[in-house]
Amino acid sequence: MAPKQELYERIKDQFERLIQNGAYLPGEPLPSLRKVALDLGVNPNTVEKAYQALAEDKMIEIIPKKGAFVTSFRVNINDDLAILNQVITRLKSKLTEEEIITYMKKYIKGEYHD
Repeated sequence: MAPKQELYERIKDQFERLIQNGAYLPGEPLPSLRKVALDLGVNPNTVEKAYQALAEDKMIEIIPKKGAFVTSFRVNINDDLAILNQVITRLKSKLTEEEIITYMKKYIKGEYHD
């Protein structure tokens, strides 16, 4: 049986998912400790512990008397790269490497249209 997850860890995980999914963007503030504590019905110290854990993971920066702000962290992109690898593998049977690179460059620049 898996060990029970601490409440602060569940709060941390929830904010981590929100940040990774773009609900909070780099530079954007998270809600105040007090607001989160009231919304969740938990002690503010529990929320503070969750925010401290996010800060240790470099996902947020805590600025005293100002709040907690999302940092410019790098999201784990391994899953996305695996999907891209599958797409490129399929394209190799239909296009040359140069054609694939040309399409990718156009797409990144916003020049490619269906």
